[in-house]
Amino acid sequence: MSDIPNQSDKTPQDTNFDGNQRNSEILTALSNTQRRRILHYLREVDSASRDEVADRLIAWKHDSPPDDVSDETVERLKVELHHNHLPQLEGSQLIEYDRRSEELLVRDLPELAEQCLEHCETADLSS
Repeated sequence: MSDIPNQSDKTPQDTNFDGNQRNSEILTALSNTQRRRILHYLREVDSASRDEVADRLIAWKHDSPPDDVSDETVERLKVELHHNHLPQLEGSQLIEYDRRSEELLVRDLPELAEQCLEHCETADLSS
């Protein structure tokens, strides 16, 4: 006999825990300015390649076109996106990321994510 409860054994508290865990995952993902900027951009365009997202982040961060930024800086950002930010956003179910094609697609965002993005938008996109 297993000690793991099945779905029908869950109490309302267990369901509430799942909701709290989901909210925590969303807030953790959105605690980083770069990840919020990725979502701001994807909300504008619906889908983009990793390179397009990197170019947009470079433009925001350095207030200049990607061609004016060193190749090393651009490559470092792409690696950071691939290994850190995109998996975090995908793991929190805010984006879909196809590693083979390097295409990103924003999902229908939960209300909590929408509220956080709206609240932070001015500061995120002006700095």
